[in-house]
Amino acid sequence: MNTIQAQTFGGQILRAHLLGKDIFYCPTDLHPPPTPARGGVPVLFPQFGTLGALTKHGFARTQEWQVFSMLEGCVSANLLLTEQADWPHRAQLNVDASIEDEHIDIYFEVRNVGESAFEWTGGIHPYFLVGDVLQTRVEGLLETPVLDLATVNLANTAIDQAHAITPEVRLYSPNVNVSLTQEGYDAWQVWNPSAQHHLNDIPHADWQRFLCVEPVVLTPKTLAVGETWVGRFTITLIDDIS
Repeated sequence: MNTIQAQTFGGQILRAHLLGKDIFYCPTDLHPPPTPARGGVPVLFPQFGTLGALTKHGFARTQEWQVFSMLEGCVSANLLLTEQADWPHRAQLNVDASIEDEHIDIYFEVRNVGESAFEWTGGIHPYFLVGDVLQTRVEGLLETPVLDLATVNLANTAIDQAHAITPEVRLYSPNVNVSLTQEGYDAWQVWNPSAQHHLNDIPHADWQRFLCVEPVVLTPKTLAVGETWVGRFTITLIDDIS
């Protein structure tokens, strides 16, 4: 059965089960709010990482959203983000995810519903359940056409790479092989914290179980009053391992 699960805190997809496969890493014991869940698909807005003066990855992921599951395999999360310290704007954020056949579609919509234009960066941050990151590779990145994690020294150094956008990349791993396609974003971000991480919200050894391949906006986008931006991210199961 195809299922998808989300939580109200952060409007975050936690788990998706597609044709017998668990797609996203998510630990069994999640830290309670105000700590964002380390797994699933966090929403990053209005700032990616440390690309500005706001808190890392913005504050949408620490807000209470409205979440609706109208049909099996479909979920919708909505947030009216009002003025915050150092961000005097208003935005309507919508995340709509659905599973059909061998696909998961995730739409992320940002609408300026305030009285002034604003710039933003961000996107979504999927944690793919790869099983063993050291036996995982990503194909189709421009700067590194084949990123073979077996050749990266993740025992000592985290991987945190931004790549110019391409229409498709492919992720091959012991757990799942998927094609990743996008519309509207301007970069792929690839991240794993390595064995030397100091994350206290996951079991320490779990760094080896996931890889994040993220469709993101790194070049600031300006939204005028009333303007809407929409990004689409599609995950498709594939069989070939060529």
